[in-house]
Amino acid sequence: MGGRTIDPPVIHGGGVPRIGPNAIVQTLRALAESHGDEAAATLSRRADLPHDSWTALVPESWFIRVIRELRVILPPSEAEAVLRRAGALTGDYVRENRIPAPFRLALALLPPRVALPLLIRAFRRHAWTFAGSGRFQVEGPFPGTLVLDGAPTCRHARGPERSGSYYEAAFETLLSLACPGIRVREAACRAVGDPACRFRLELPSHSSPGGL
Repeated sequence: MGGRTIDPPVIHGGGVPRIGPNAIVQTLRALAESHGDEAAATLSRRADLPHDSWTALVPESWFIRVIRELRVILPPSEAEAVLRRAGALTGDYVRENRIPAPFRLALALLPPRVALPLLIRAFRRHAWTFAGSGRFQVEGPFPGTLVLDGAPTCRHARGPERSGSYYEAAFETLLSLACPGIRVREAACRAVGDPACRFRLELPSHSSPGGL
């Protein structure tokens, strides 16, 4: 995992960056869970979302509008809590619908030192689900640091606090397939002036690198 791997953004017709619809669907779901259906409907209207159901990639700008309006209607801590829940829901969706059951079983049987790199390589192919036009890469020795350059939730945010709760939860939910108890912590964030968002992987004590 010491090498540097960068995935290109997903660009479709007309040069429009795209993202998986679950980034939006799960944010609306998370808001409805915590603040009610009317709050989710209000967010959808404020973000000018179409009423059609979405089964394919959608413009990344829709997700950015959802994030921007969410941060307008809710205080910062509540908005981040909604985004954290949305990230976990997105991770659950990817686990169940993008990662085949036999592969999930294999990950559970392998030691984390083997399973984590395999899983990261696999879900990197689906990075568009959460990264949009942001560039995803893995740096450093095992277990590595996940880097998002241009994360949609942080690209236009500016403030004293980091804004990567969505990605902390999404990555943590996904990577727990390979290492139950793993924690993902944002160590740098573009929203506070860092060049990119960086997420540190913290192994549970019983899975320290020396014991894998």
